[in-house]
Amino acid sequence: MRVVKAGGAVMPRASAPSKIPRHARIREATFADYQQVTALQARNGLRTKSPLDWCELWSSNPAYLRCGDELPIGWVLESGNGEVVGFLGNIPLSYKFRGRDLLAATPNSWVVEHGYRGYAIRLLDVFLKQTSVDLFVFTTVNPSAEGVLRALRIHRIPVGKWDIARFWITGYRGFARSALAARSIPLPDLCAAPVAGALWVRDLFGSPVGEISSEVQIRIPTEFGKDFEQFWKTSEKQNPDRLWAVRDSETLAWHYREAIARGTLWVVTATRGSDIVAYWVVDRRDHNDLGLKRLRFVDFQALAGYQHLLKTAVAWMLQKCREEDIHVADNLGSWLEDYNIPGTVGPYRRKMKSWLFYYRARRGELAQQLQDPSVWAPSSYDGDASI
Repeated sequence: MRVVKAGGAVMPRASAPSKIPRHARIREATFADYQQVTALQARNGLRTKSPLDWCELWSSNPAYLRCGDELPIGWVLESGNGEVVGFLGNIPLSYKFRGRDLLAATPNSWVVEHGYRGYAIRLLDVFLKQTSVDLFVFTTVNPSAEGVLRALRIHRIPVGKWDIARFWITGYRGFARSALAARSIPLPDLCAAPVAGALWVRDLFGSPVGEISSEVQIRIPTEFGKDFEQFWKTSEKQNPDRLWAVRDSETLAWHYREAIARGTLWVVTATRGSDIVAYWVVDRRDHNDLGLKRLRFVDFQALAGYQHLLKTAVAWMLQKCREEDIHVADNLGSWLEDYNIPGTVGPYRRKMKSWLFYYRARRGELAQQLQDPSVWAPSSYDGDASI
């Protein structure tokens, strides 16, 4: 069975004819559906989670806990004989905007067996009919799903370049080998050396990245404590007119729990005294099929007057790549460009196959306000892109 993945969403494309009866019904998912949902994901080539990690998408999610029983964890599509042949997860998220608390929801693991693909849009329709949700966020959209979202008049985020990834090469030979293999070039190992040399020379005469600032202390904390809580409160006060995905200590601990446990994610703080003035998050996102080792810049937050520490964040990331023999560091969506700080934009770019970030606001007033690009401050923290 061939499928197309869209940031936790999977749209069926082609497969052998299904032998399962085509009659089906949609019902709310429960935690007891884990085994069947996981089997469905595995059949369709999706990464699966352990029972604990899957349950904690909701059971330790502060936004879900605040909702009580108001929101389902998602919906399943059942065949006539009771087998789960489709699923769409429903992950609630907390946002803040102009002093208001907003309840957002992002779809996760949208997958339907080929023989039932006519029901895929019905699952999405149920998701979009949640009356208690203020904002629907889609952050990793593939070309198949993009056509559906456009047809439903779901909007592109009006800021950033979410069809572009900017990147730095930090391991020239490894990157060259992977790039040649991706293009089916014969003898990629043999050809990698001259390609790597040419890329190294190109970067040698490029724009300097900068160095890690000595005005702050760089730390890798082991927990999200009171200093993160204070940082969030100060940041929120300094930016009252921005739409923010909530980053209090409780939410950060939930959001990054699984990646930190895997040892693939680093949260790095820049502090003055005991206060955090900026922090950033990077995550390993290797392309195993090509042997490409990749580090993704997930998020950057800074208090007023400290945005220039983005240079330090980028310098730290590139240094980490070289220490860990990682080939590439990238910025999906090219959102670092919005800071307009020289030396913080990757010198290389690749075009994505779709615009990755879409949204829909339920209330008319909010929908009108979110058309203004200046209210947005997006990163790969939004939605389920880094969960």
